[in-house]
Amino acid sequence: MGDESKNEEAMTWPDETLIETNVRYILDLNGRFFVFENVPARVNPITGEQFFASATVRRIQQIALAAKVPTRTIEAGVYEWGVAA
Repeated sequence: MGDESKNEEAMTWPDETLIETNVRYILDLNGRFFVFENVPARVNPITGEQFFASATVRRIQQIALAAKVPTRTIEAGVYEWGVAA
């Protein structure tokens, strides 16, 4: 167990700054895409990496699985990397 705590310490970044903001969260669930706007997140302003509270992610999944009526619908193109590049 002592080694596990050392690994956790090695993975922390003391100078890392996370900014609390709202972001767009895209969920791919069995080939169906769900777009959630204004989702609370902590974002690293340097890398853009987003972190979400587990309760937030659970709620997003519940909404998607319940097939609630969306606020609005969007259309998006799909591109194959090998063909489009």
